[in-house]
Amino acid sequence: MEPEKSVEKESNNGNMPKKMRGLKDLFLSMLGLVAMNGVIQLLLYPSISRALGEDAFGDVLSMLAVVSVLATAIGTGVNYARMVAETKGRSANGEFNLFLLISMIYVAGVSVGASVLILKQKGILFNLLFIVLSILSVLRYYGDVEFRLKVNFFRFFIYYLLIAIGYVAGSFLVKFNVFGKDYSWVVAIALGEALAVGFVCVTGDIFKGKKVLKPSKYAKENVNTAMFLLATNLINALALQGDKILLQIFRQGSDVTVFYVATLVGKIVALLTTPLNGVIIGYLARYKGKFTKKFFGTATLIAVAVMAVFTAGSVLASHIFVRLIYSDIYANASPYFVFANAGQIVYFTAGTMMVIVLRFVHEKYQLIINTGYAVLFVAALIPLTMYGGIWGITWGLLGVNAVRFIAVVILGFAHTEKGGPEIPKDANENSTLTGASLES
Repeated sequence: MEPEKSVEKESNNGNMPKKMRGLKDLFLSMLGLVAMNGVIQLLLYPSISRALGEDAFGDVLSMLAVVSVLATAIGTGVNYARMVAETKGRSANGEFNLFLLISMIYVAGVSVGASVLILKQKGILFNLLFIVLSILSVLRYYGDVEFRLKVNFFRFFIYYLLIAIGYVAGSFLVKFNVFGKDYSWVVAIALGEALAVGFVCVTGDIFKGKKVLKPSKYAKENVNTAMFLLATNLINALALQGDKILLQIFRQGSDVTVFYVATLVGKIVALLTTPLNGVIIGYLARYKGKFTKKFFGTATLIAVAVMAVFTAGSVLASHIFVRLIYSDIYANASPYFVFANAGQIVYFTAGTMMVIVLRFVHEKYQLIINTGYAVLFVAALIPLTMYGGIWGITWGLLGVNAVRFIAVVILGFAHTEKGGPEIPKDANENSTLTGASLES
């Protein structure tokens, strides 16, 4: 495959200036994510909450947290590994599809375990359905690589629009209790995932061809990359979803619901600003200057200002949004708005700063910082959640995320004036997408 030729063919942007093309791609990326997340937060989850009640909705959120951890670690990890393979001239589908196929055994086991432990569901039908949902979610997180590889952000947008459409339809299944209280929410979410995966199967190439499960000569290198990125994304996923899981284990479902609602706007902001990392990496990939203290100091000051502004905006939006959408939970959630949202904003800002630093330092530091973060997360949040409940996890998340941000800043300043790793001369625009993804 010749990446540059395929980019021009698929993107239909051949005559568009690079800056305009980048803005168009960013807009389409964000539009797709806004459509999907908007439906989740404004329609699907409120429908499930009303149908099940505060305590049962918390149990469902914990189940979905488990699915998200699986999908992010495996699906997103392999997605990024596929992008890395493309930029390094190791283009292949076989080993990645095999990797996904083998991982389904692990996915099935974890799904059934979570179902039995959290929901006390021992029925064969429910567990089979939940396994299907988990597998579809993993494939959906991987599937958008089809359109990122070809830099076809129109189809990327359609991909996420189809998920949103599926979730809309699913919301009505929940509202009218079409499949019963136990099954409707699972079918509702699986429907959106299935539409996206089906779209890739019909229009894409990653799941097609004679070599769909045949390893390439680069299989060893590609699988090693996939394992490294899976580990990195597993740490990130556990950090993002750990609040629900810990509250479910040590407290109760209603606490999961309250904290979810309290952090809702902050997490939406983090999700919707993720594509910004792609723009940052795009510019940094072409940056030829030194990594100076002035350069990184300015970036740090901007990051601090962004955290302050976004936290204030998230708190204000929470008072409006939650009062409208989750009016029955607003009174319980509102005391946590300031510090709970601040914790989310600090987390995603630290991720963006890591994206900047990784342009100039070895990627091993990402794993070191994330591993240290995971250790601190577990050591601090387990006792804080056990003994402090929602306030404990609120202060704990803000604290460990602040430590992560400070660690990234220290790492950056320690490497200023030292230049950075060379960007390969043959790197194409796909590499900017890969870099952006490492901290999404």
